[in-house]
Amino acid sequence: MGSLGFWELVGLAVLALFIFGPDRLPGIARTVGRTVNQVRREANKTLGELRDAAGVDEDLAELTREARQLRGSLTDLKGTATQAIVGPMNETMDEVKGISTGGPKDMAMSANGLEPGNAPFDPDAT
Repeated sequence: MGSLGFWELVGLAVLALFIFGPDRLPGIARTVGRTVNQVRREANKTLGELRDAAGVDEDLAELTREARQLRGSLTDLKGTATQAIVGPMNETMDEVKGISTGGPKDMAMSANGLEPGNAPFDPDAT
């Protein structure tokens, strides 16, 4: 079932005006408003009692705490895994950079009479 639209409410208001008259309509509207408010309060009270009896709020709070703990554990695990992978990779890259920029192996080549970074060239071989 759908809810009442604007024109349906206007039609009901006009109908109520014709049925009850302009003298009694404000009192009836006031009574209907109080009754609706009272029913709403009772429904909220009943829902609160049901939540308390079911322990929904406590379960939700417990799940929230566990989710925060898991998020912290995953963050720690991510940091550890990153260090385990990136650390050795950085060391290897530093070694490679040291070799290509005049590290210990290039110095050994220059001790043999070769210039660092240049391949030996024999003009008679070409």
